This record gives sequence, C-alpha cells and structure tokens, in this order.
Amino acid sequence: MLHDASGRAWRQTCFLPAAGPELERAEIAIALLGRFASSGAFDLRQVPRTYVLHLVHAGEGVVEADGRPYSVTAGTAFLFVPGVTIHYFDRPGRPWRYSWLVFAGTRAGELLARVGGGDGFWARDDLPLAQLAGVLDEIEGAYRSESHSPFYAQASAWRVLDTLSATVSGDRVGHLATAIRRILDERYGAPLKIGALARQLGVDRSTLFRRFSELFGCPPKTYLDRVRLEHAAALLRAGAIGVGEVASRCGYASARRFAKAFKARYGVAPSRYG
Repeated sequence: MLHDASGRAWRQTCFLPAAGPELERAEIAIALLGRFASSGAFDLRQVPRTYVLHLVHAGEGVVEADGRPYSVTAGTAFLFVPGVTIHYFDRPGRPWRYSWLVFAGTRAGELLARVGGGDGFWARDDLPLAQLAGVLDEIEGAYRSESHSPFYAQASAWRVLDTLSATVSGDRVGHLATAIRRILDERYGAPLKIGALARQLGVDRSTLFRRFSELFGCPPKTYLDRVRLEHAAALLRAGAIGVGEVASRCGYASARRFAKAFKARYGVAPSRYG
C-alpha cells in the first residue's frame, strides 16, 4: 500500500506491505520502504523508535548521532537505531535523494549491526548500494500492488542483508572455525581428524585452533570430546544399546578408550551410568 508523506522541503512516498503483527514476531522484515527527495532545505531532528536504514542515491549532507557528525553523500548507507538522538540535513545546492527502510523483527538490531560492523548508529561508504537498486524496485512494486505472500516482507529483508553483505570484509578464520564446529556437531560419530579438516578448508591448523578457542572457549579436539561424551551419556541413559555400540556410534575406536574418557568426565564407568 502507498502513503504520501511529503513536507514543505521534500517529497516522500512510503510503501507498506500487506502484513500484520506477524512482522514483529519475525526475525527480521521490512515494515516500510520510503522514497525521499529533498528540495534542498531539508533539516530534521528526531529520536527514532525503530531501526531505519538509509541508502543515499544523490546529494550530500550531515547526520549527527548523539551530537557526533557524519558526512554522507551518494553511496553512503547509514542506520538509525532506537533511542539515539538524530539531527540530519542536506547541503545547500546538493539536495538529498535516498531510499529508507524500516526494519521490524526480533533480530533486526543484531543483524543490521553485523552489516554495519558494530552496534548503535553506523554510516558506511563501502557497501554495494548500486546492486540494491533492482531489489528496492521489486519491493516497491510488490508493496504498491499488495500482490505478495505473507512471507515477502521477511524474504525481502534477508535479500537486502545478503546484498549489502556481499563485500563486507569478514572474519574468514572465524567463519571456518564455526564451520568446523558444525561439522563436529553433525559428524561426531565419524573418525574425525581436526588437522585433516583444517587442511580441507585451506586454513593453518594453529590459526584455526586459536580462533576456535577464542570463539567457543576450548580447542576443537576438546569440543569434539565433549560432544561425543554428551551423546554417549544420552544413549546410556536411554539404555537401549550396550557400551560397545555406544562407543562405536560416538566415534571411539575402541570400547576401552571410550570407557577411559567417559570415566574421566563423569567419574563412573559407562557400564554403571544411567
């Protein structure tokens, strides 16, 4: 649906999805898309109540967040967050034209902080805004016509995040450490070698171990042992299979090695546990 929110110093059209309170319960969704064009005398103060992402297409200006000024120009993206006092204005002779997106959802703040590189207000000049043009046009068309599914506002938010994150420099080793953790969670019953996994992923073993420990509080081998023993304890409590089968299912080469590790962790032999 469409709403005209123009003022004396600007033209503004807002497009809203055909959706209800479910937007607030989603992880993230676009609750509004605005198209804004200043006449050259824009100056506004506000304290936002929502997360509002601005994508500047033309013009120059200044955004002050809690009194700290940021120069913004074509190609800048900046995020308003709830509770931060904002004063923003464009420069004479260089009127602003931008799109703005209101995000709703239980994880909106967290996910937008990841795009911006930190919590709170942020402004960046290195995001691929040009790649978003077609996405924004599609959202506008769908919201204008109200011809979209109940999940469209959520799917659109993820598309925007995905597009903006395409060139964000990431923590590659951290991503690989997280991938290793997922592998350990899923394949704990296999005869895994952490060093071999590191080589397959193209990362130095020592670097991976260090980053894994920073992220998850222990080396990957310790994490794998814990996962295996926790699953083993659950199987023993269920009582459906013997100790030897439990050891095999949980990735141990022998029941003897399993029994030794289990007793060290739980203080009792696996045959007497449960």
